[in-house]
Amino acid sequence: MHLENDKAFWLSRNNLINLLSVAEFQEKISIINIAKSEKLKVFKVLESLISHNENIIILESEDYSMYISLPFPFDIYFKNLKEIVHFLERDKEIFLFFIELGSWVIGKIKFKEILASKRGARYVKGRHKAGGQSQRRFERNREKWIEELYKKFISDINNFFEKNSTLCDHYLAFGEEKVLKDLFKFDFKNKNKFIKRKSSLKNYNSKTLVSASTNIWSSRVYIDTKNAIVKNYG
Repeated sequence: MHLENDKAFWLSRNNLINLLSVAEFQEKISIINIAKSEKLKVFKVLESLISHNENIIILESEDYSMYISLPFPFDIYFKNLKEIVHFLERDKEIFLFFIELGSWVIGKIKFKEILASKRGARYVKGRHKAGGQSQRRFERNREKWIEELYKKFISDINNFFEKNSTLCDHYLAFGEEKVLKDLFKFDFKNKNKFIKRKSSLKNYNSKTLVSASTNIWSSRVYIDTKNAIVKNYG
């Protein structure tokens, strides 16, 4: 397993579990801390970890420190590495959706398993190059098309929740920042439970959920080989 030093990287669920389970690694870790992400904002190298989880695990050794942004929120103070492994191995059910201006996919998943899914689409014409009244008329029409897309998506997700048990461990919403911001101005079931995450993917379909059933269990990791952050943070 190759681990990047002094650079943020993704580590899969299985690779992180394997790493934390190695006896030699366990012996090196002397301190386990949990830090609020907002308190680490001054460290730019941790920016991608901070945006991923509101709490960061800090594993300290004499030689280096490892910062781990787990894939899902947690309110546990981990006493040892085995408890982190147990959290990662727990059989979670996730409600999630991916949305862009044109398509969306809604799903209920477990690790490497799709429990239910719903795909939808509504055409939204791109930017109009002409100017003047034609441009303004097009922009007004485009706003209506986008609003109709959001309303169709909301109808789909509400129906999805009616057909599938809403008892889930976590709720995740993926899409471009502006699309998610505009969508969440509308009301839909379990709206306030969703955690919003940026996604630059396009043309969402069933394969999107297949990939997500593995990828969203990955953690964001940073290894500080000089223990510089701990010294400044502590």
